[in-house]
Amino acid sequence: MMVNGDMKNANKILKQHAPAPRMTKAAALLAALALSLPVGLVLVLVDMLLL
Repeated sequence: MMVNGDMKNANKILKQHAPAPRMTKAAALLAALALSLPVGLVLVLVDMLLL
C-alpha cells in the first residue's frame, strides 16, 4: 500500500468532503514546549558540569 496514493484522495465523511487537519495554536504551543524543555534541561546540565 502506497501512502502517497492514499494522501491524494480527498477525505470524505458521510459522503461530504472533510477539510484538511490544521494545527491549532494550542497544539503548536504544546509541540514547542515538548521540544524546548528537554533541550533546555540538557543545556543547563551540560553548563553546570563544565563549570
